[in-house]
Amino acid sequence: MIEQTALTAAELATGRALRVGVGFSSHPDTIWAAVRATAMARTGLHGLTPDLVLLVTAGVPTQDAVPMIRGALGPVGVAGGATTAILTHNGAVGAGALVICLANGEGAVSGVAAAPGRNLAEASQGIARLILAGWPFRMRYPRGLGLAFVRPGLGGPAEQFLAPWRVLMGPKMRTVCSVLSSPMVYGSSAEPVASAACLEANYATGLGYADGFPASETLPDRDALIQGSVDAAAAALKRLEADVARLVLVVESTARHRVLGSAASKEWAAIRNEVDPRTPCVGWLCEEVAAYGRGVRPVDAHGSLVVVALGDAPQR
Repeated sequence: MIEQTALTAAELATGRALRVGVGFSSHPDTIWAAVRATAMARTGLHGLTPDLVLLVTAGVPTQDAVPMIRGALGPVGVAGGATTAILTHNGAVGAGALVICLANGEGAVSGVAAAPGRNLAEASQGIARLILAGWPFRMRYPRGLGLAFVRPGLGGPAEQFLAPWRVLMGPKMRTVCSVLSSPMVYGSSAEPVASAACLEANYATGLGYADGFPASETLPDRDALIQGSVDAAAAALKRLEADVARLVLVVESTARHRVLGSAASKEWAAIRNEVDPRTPCVGWLCEEVAAYGRGVRPVDAHGSLVVVALGDAPQR
């Protein structure tokens, strides 16, 4: 499966557009799947080298796939991790690799870092400092989009990761943090506890949030959960206003997906129905997810879902 955005000749000539390449391969060997997915994603960049890569694998990770990706793409920054399932065009798939390659538009910068730490707060601030130090200029509050991945068992993503992250990054870096189901975090050979990737630019970004439900509560209403997911997708896309989305990411907790059961495919179809069919819409399941940004507060909630929409910077 190859998914890529459509770019006009004018956009390619000016270099103003964000280039997005998305590839997915379903295979029990995560290394083989990652290499195949990377080749697919690369076609969406029209010959350009990506500035950052997101890698999410599902199944049993045999080893770190990052060296293989860098062998194919060069010394790119990679963030991501291993989890239970990847959300693709056909729904949740339990074995394979998702690779997202992003090439910055004109005047944009990106940063990727991974860090060890005794706890998520320490790793969070370490990653933020590394990313900020690598940018050619320092804004008091950089704006853009951040995506973070953390190992399980270290605390909730909102309180432990996002709160200290926001102290350094400020309120304008809209960030989504996924707690993975596996200790495998990609981005460093030093067994990091967390990794993150950031795009810093005047890109159009939108977040949508669907609240979860108490873990001890009786089975929640499935139709209400689906409607909440649809509302989250609509909210994320609405933030882009008139801009066309280049990429839509859906990050869903495994608890929500599990409770939906056979209705999970209905939820996924309803979310995709909100998205232009030409726009890549993919994602992953994780143990917990939290985010902060315009209209979204960083809270740890059982069974939540976050939708991210990313578009180009407004034309001047």
